[in-house]
Amino acid sequence: MKPDRRDTELLRLAGKYRWLPYAGLGAYGLDALAETAAILFKTGYIGISRNKRYLKPAPKGYAYLEQAGYFYDTAARRAYAGSTTLRRRLEVSAIMLTCLRAGIDVLRDEVDALREQPVFFPAFDLRAGGVNVMSNANCAGFGHFGNTAYMLHYVSPQSAGMYLMNELSIFHRLSSVFAQSLSTPAALIFAGPGYGEIYARLHEAAPSTRHGVRGFTDFPEIFRRADLPVHLLSCDETGAMQLALMRQPDYKAKLARAAYWSGWVPHDEQIPCADGRVGDAPLVVAADMDIRRIGKVCDAARRLGKSKVMIAAFQSQLEDFLMKVFPSDGMVTHFCIDRPILDAAFQGGFSLYAGEAPDMPGAGDGRA
Repeated sequence: MKPDRRDTELLRLAGKYRWLPYAGLGAYGLDALAETAAILFKTGYIGISRNKRYLKPAPKGYAYLEQAGYFYDTAARRAYAGSTTLRRRLEVSAIMLTCLRAGIDVLRDEVDALREQPVFFPAFDLRAGGVNVMSNANCAGFGHFGNTAYMLHYVSPQSAGMYLMNELSIFHRLSSVFAQSLSTPAALIFAGPGYGEIYARLHEAAPSTRHGVRGFTDFPEIFRRADLPVHLLSCDETGAMQLALMRQPDYKAKLARAAYWSGWVPHDEQIPCADGRVGDAPLVVAADMDIRRIGKVCDAARRLGKSKVMIAAFQSQLEDFLMKVFPSDGMVTHFCIDRPILDAAFQGGFSLYAGEAPDMPGAGDGRA
């Protein structure tokens, strides 16, 4: 059997990300790639760990990749269970699989790929080749989609914070890659297994043992004080829907217009951080999970004596998280972004990648 393009894509994922979660392919809705992995295992191109949890190219797979012009480290030592190396690579893989499901290119090998979009570039590629520009940094990677530059971190008990000034400096230096004019908006994405778990970590009262040591800052402190917008990202199907939305230019205005038509006013003069208003009610398109902005709009509305705030998000975001943090109290009204609204906003072009296409989702096509 000669591998086709989808086979090559999976082999590249396994070679690049190393210890690629086998069960994760199906769990993230990438069923076609999970089926491909099983075939490649039977034909000797893919190796699966003894515990059936991780994938990597077999020698035959590495040889095929080299013939195709793709070179990956075949001499890397096997990571032992519980090691920091394995944990960090699995955290990056969780973000990567969410990006892949959202149709974001995750296979670019050069940092200059960040000029294009939609792209996710893992930080470990900046630590390779003997020149570690990341030095003291914990971030999982960088993204460029929806005309915004993102630095992504995974939040967990073991990943409690970041070397704030050092990592923001790296992010700033990369801004010349994202856009020559240095005008690309920037934001942080805090990822994790679920919105509730991330949110709980960001509100822990007790500091970690590393907080304040050599410039290390806990995520709760960053969440409270960072000048950049902070988005939460659940590494699952819902998070993939979120990223597929965020890769769309002007997604907030398009959704608001599709949902409210002539009733939507693009600007709220009294609450500028809102996504306009519907009648006298400020609107927040919350599907991008910029939680601090939602709170600011709600607080401003209460101070101004507004009778209503409208929070629009995907149903799973509302039911699993937002309705718990911003409960309906007579002022907050939750609005579900459903398929008809998505179709109207993006002319039917909103969908998730499942691995069934022969090619990787292309960068810069502006579709999800």
